[in-house]
Amino acid sequence: MKLYSPFSRLNNGINAWFTQPEVDAAGNVGIFRIVYSLFYLWHLSNLSYDFLSGMPNFYVIEQVYLVRYFFKDFGAAQSPLFFYTLESFLVAALVLLAFGYKTRMATIAVLLTGSLLEALAASVDGKRTLTPLVFYIPFFMIIMNSWGKTYSLDAIIKKNKTGSSVDPHSSNWEYFLPGRALLILISFLFLNSAIFKVAFGGDWLNYSDMMSNFFLNRNIEAATYDLPLNWLAPFMSQTPFIYLGSHLTTLLFETFFFLSVINRKIRDFFVAVALFFHAVNGLWFVVSVTPIMISYGIFINWQGIKDFFFRNQEEKFFTEKISAKWLIILSLFLATLLGVLWHSNIGIRALFNLNGLIDWRTIWYPIFPFSIGWLILILIDLFRQLRFKVN
Repeated sequence: MKLYSPFSRLNNGINAWFTQPEVDAAGNVGIFRIVYSLFYLWHLSNLSYDFLSGMPNFYVIEQVYLVRYFFKDFGAAQSPLFFYTLESFLVAALVLLAFGYKTRMATIAVLLTGSLLEALAASVDGKRTLTPLVFYIPFFMIIMNSWGKTYSLDAIIKKNKTGSSVDPHSSNWEYFLPGRALLILISFLFLNSAIFKVAFGGDWLNYSDMMSNFFLNRNIEAATYDLPLNWLAPFMSQTPFIYLGSHLTTLLFETFFFLSVINRKIRDFFVAVALFFHAVNGLWFVVSVTPIMISYGIFINWQGIKDFFFRNQEEKFFTEKISAKWLIILSLFLATLLGVLWHSNIGIRALFNLNGLIDWRTIWYPIFPFSIGWLILILIDLFRQLRFKVN
């Protein structure tokens, strides 16, 4: 028995980490489901996968294993209608997911359709950052089916039938299990990035002026794409304290992000830093991994934000004002309407990006001050705790 005791303690520790309570877990994942669906629709509004239609086969880098046998003749075999149909189906599924109607089936539809489209796109562009959006988040949510328990039509229908409902303020760990799985995944991806920067041919430790050149090169690329220039780039590239500091802090951040698994406060700190990091890169250095933004959304206390602004609103508002039957009809109608008209010329897509105002770059403008504000609140709370312990 003693021989296996270390493994037992490790197993118990892992179980304890996964099963620890999470504040407002039920309400947070329910609201996150809506945020995720709207974000995904915004993302689709800024692109169309029909660019793959007719793509010559020599553009294919390497097809994803699960689809290579179904799409051997990559370009000519797929007409624009093929991609239009898949996108329309995905849009309809996202609308139903936002309403929370048949949540698990809608999530499965989003997972399968989105993954297929992205697998085809990744064949010609391997450096894409959409895997968390199109695969990991819906995949983890399917396993637990936790994000349809609150703020959803499914929850309303269940309450009407059984009289029972889930309290949005429930801290049951089961609702947040997908979030913990996603945190481990993000930690692994950051650590993997740091390892490749310093090993396997990485040059980050060999060239101290790498970030200095990076600042200037990003300005050149911004000028190429007619984007706003970072007027501080020349100064930053000539100031060792700044470019060496950026060099070092990037490596440290990616290497130690895994510490976010220790507790919620450390996790919030690293998530806020990550949002700040991505916002700066997107706004001033033309380096955008915008689709990954939604991965951090699951760690935001949406229920707390909702309570702050609508603390006097009853959770049963919709069931009193609008019957579940009419909400179901509305969800099906909007899903069909948006799906059918998604590729029309009447401006459906423009509704989700405000006619091009919100694109891959400008979406970071509100995130930038939000991340700074969040960091300040975290540091203030940490200072208060340290001061309390000293006193």
